[in-house]
Amino acid sequence: MDEEFVIPDRRSELARRIVLCQMMHMRLLCRFALHLACVGSLLCCVSSVSAQGSAQTPAHNRASLQDPPPRPAASEASERARAFLLAVRDDDAEAALAFFLPRDAFRLIKGVTDPDRFYDRLVRRFRADLHALHQAHPELAEARFLRVELSRRRGWVRPRQEANRLPYWSVRHSRLVYEVAGQERSFELRTLITWDDHWYLTHLGEFH
Repeated sequence: MDEEFVIPDRRSELARRIVLCQMMHMRLLCRFALHLACVGSLLCCVSSVSAQGSAQTPAHNRASLQDPPPRPAASEASERARAFLLAVRDDDAEAALAFFLPRDAFRLIKGVTDPDRFYDRLVRRFRADLHALHQAHPELAEARFLRVELSRRRGWVRPRQEANRLPYWSVRHSRLVYEVAGQERSFELRTLITWDDHWYLTHLGEFH
């Protein structure tokens, strides 16, 4: 008796090959997606390092300092404070921000998860306080800048205080002194801190 001969089902074989091709295609796609994810993660790391490196830590703010450096004189802030007085007079928040601690410095100082979010809160409050200060002092239209008087309240702030990674000098309740019609007047600069040898505002009013 002749041996039975089975004719293969061409449609089944074609379907099997299609499935195999689809599986190989999915594996390639998965490998490609993993590769893209790795590249993206590397680019994010490079970008983060670059952003942090864009602002170098000054010698007077290094975490390794054993002793505080000399405290900058009040006269160091005179030119920025003079421009700040004009910004308050004009209710010009953008101009006033030249006397505010720079964002890059804040990122390096603060040891918090999202320093930019915290910084944005500070800036919003600063803008509101500036507007209130402008409204409270209409006499600034005739004011002449005299000086900044630094208070003795506060001092050298070390790392790990107030969630900070870097140290700085800090003073609270200082005064910006100006003259109107021959009489000295002033308003409060709530908090000033140092970055390098320069004084910058971080608060005009109370902040919680």
